[in-house]
Amino acid sequence: MQRFISIRDFHRTVKNRTLIALKTQRYSTATHTSPSTSPSPPSIKSKNTSPPHAPQQSKTRYGNEFPLHTVYLFNLYYEQLHFNRLFFIVQHNNLNVQEQIIIRRDLKYLGADITMIRGSVLNAVIRQSVIYQNLAPLIVGPVAMISSNVSEEKNPKLVSDILNIINKQKKLLLMGGKLDSSLLNVEDIERMAKLPNKKQLQTEIVGLLSAPAARIIEILNRNPQSLVRSLELHKANLDKKS
Repeated sequence: MQRFISIRDFHRTVKNRTLIALKTQRYSTATHTSPSTSPSPPSIKSKNTSPPHAPQQSKTRYGNEFPLHTVYLFNLYYEQLHFNRLFFIVQHNNLNVQEQIIIRRDLKYLGADITMIRGSVLNAVIRQSVIYQNLAPLIVGPVAMISSNVSEEKNPKLVSDILNIINKQKKLLLMGGKLDSSLLNVEDIERMAKLPNKKQLQTEIVGLLSAPAARIIEILNRNPQSLVRSLELHKANLDKKS
C-alpha cells in the first residue's frame, strides 16, 4: 500500500537531511585538515622594543610577581646605565611640557637623551651593581637621567655642552653620574668640562716630548763652520791630554 506524505512533512524531511549533510561535511573537513594548514594569527609587533634582559629577582620579598611595567623599566634603566658612556642623574622641579620639549630637543642635537624615571626602580638597578652602587645616594626626590653614547672623537665637548644645557635650565639640578666606568660628583663633572679635549692634550704632549729634539736640530742647523771649529778644538784638547 503506497503511503502519501503531506507537503509540510516533505519540506521538513528535506530540511533535516540538509542539516545532517552540512554537519557531516563540517566534521569531515575539521578532522582531515592538517594543523599546519590552519591560518595562524597575525603577529603583533610591539612599538617599543624591549631593552636587554637585566639580572633581577623574579619575585618581590612577599612572593608576588613583579608588574610587567616595572620589569620593563628595570631593564630599560639597566641598559641606560651599563651601555652608555655618559650617565648623569639630575633633579627636576615641576618641568612643564614645553620645557621638557626644549630640553629633549637640545640634548638630542648633541646625541643625548633625558628620561624621567621612577627612583625606586633605578635604585634597585644601582643597588645590584658592584661598580655603580655609590650612585644610590644621588636618587633623592623627582629625578631624571641624561644618557649618551656619543664617542669623544665625534663630540669632544660633550660633557661641557650637556652641562651648559643643565645650567641654563633653573629647574634642573645636577647630582652626579658616571663617564665610561668612572663615577663623578658635581665638582668632577665641572672640572672635566673645563679640560681640553683628548686630541688637544695629545698635541700638547707631543710638543713637549719633541722640544728637546727640536732644540738639538736647531743647534745642528746653525753655522756649519763654527760647529766644525768647535769639534776640531775639542779633538785637539783630547789629543793634548793623551
